[in-house]
Amino acid sequence: YLDSVSEHIYGGSVREDASHLEDHGRRSRTPSRRGYFYQALALVGWSSLPWLGKLKQPTLVIHGDADPLVPELNARLITALLPNARLEVIDCGHLFLLTRLEKIVPLIDGFLRSTGVGETVDSQFVGR
Repeated sequence: YLDSVSEHIYGGSVREDASHLEDHGRRSRTPSRRGYFYQALALVGWSSLPWLGKLKQPTLVIHGDADPLVPELNARLITALLPNARLEVIDCGHLFLLTRLEKIVPLIDGFLRSTGVGETVDSQFVGR
C-alpha cells in the first residue's frame, strides 16, 4: 500500500526513487486506535501559534519544498513567529530526513555548533 500512495503523500525524490521507503516502512508501526484518535484530535483542535513567540531558544525549522502534506507556508509562519528561528528549505518532499541525509546532517550539525549546543552533544557521545 505504501508503494502505491507514497509519491502522492511524500512527494520530492520519493517520486523518482521509492527505495527510501523500505527503511521507512520497516520502522513504521501501526498506531493504536487511541493514539490515532489523539493525533487526529490535535490536528483539528489545537495550535501552538499563540505560544511560539514565548520560545526564546534558537530554533532550526527545516521544510521540504515539494512536501504535499505540509505547505511551505506553515514553515514560514512558524519561523516568523519564533523570535530566534532560522528556516532552511530543502529540495525534497516530506521525507527529507531519509532522502537528503547528506544535506540534513551537516545543516543540523552546523546549527547546533553555531548555537553552542554542538559542543555539549559531541561530548555526550564520545566513546559510544
